Amino acid sequence: MAKEVAAVAAAPSRFVAGTYAGILMSFLMVPAALAVGRLLRPRAPVASDVATALCVLGACFHGGVLVFQLAETAIVAAIPDQAQATAAVTKMFEQPAFYLVLAPFVMFYVGLAAFAVVMLLRRAVPWWIPVLILVAIPIELAGPMLWKARAFFVMLAVAFIGLAYVVGRLGATVWAERRDTLAPGSSSDVGNPTVAA
Repeated sequence: MAKEVAAVAAAPSRFVAGTYAGILMSFLMVPAALAVGRLLRPRAPVASDVATALCVLGACFHGGVLVFQLAETAIVAAIPDQAQATAAVTKMFEQPAFYLVLAPFVMFYVGLAAFAVVMLLRRAVPWWIPVLILVAIPIELAGPMLWKARAFFVMLAVAFIGLAYVVGRLGATVWAERRDTLAPGSSSDVGNPTVAA
């Protein structure tokens, strides 16, 4: 914790900017997770639905955890003595309220990992996209404080840009076929006007 406080004290503006960008990214992950879930659902309906739910709920709490980091910056800026600032920040993160946010926050990473595994097993996208996601998760959770958040953000952004490119190449016809696959009674010819005729 002392190293983290020192890093915040050395560049508080950069820390605030990075944390705020992370909060925005967390909530942008909600529509992104819904889109990825729709992409994968024809290949793995149950797994993709579970991953979507975990990722959406976890993303909201991920943003909540980052709000605590903004409070950490305010504490460090208000207390010049780093030892006292470290003690105050430690007490804040030991509060039960923080753990109520932290526990469901882990669902975000579980959901991302589940998406990546489904992509790999079903070969739904180029292999490097899920591999990049799977590499980014441990970096974010256990990497060095000074650069782990930026590395995670960049790697996740590259992976989702790749996903957007894949989705963009599918075209309207493929999306229509996927919609038909998910429709009730899609396994039979019931309701198909061409067959009925």
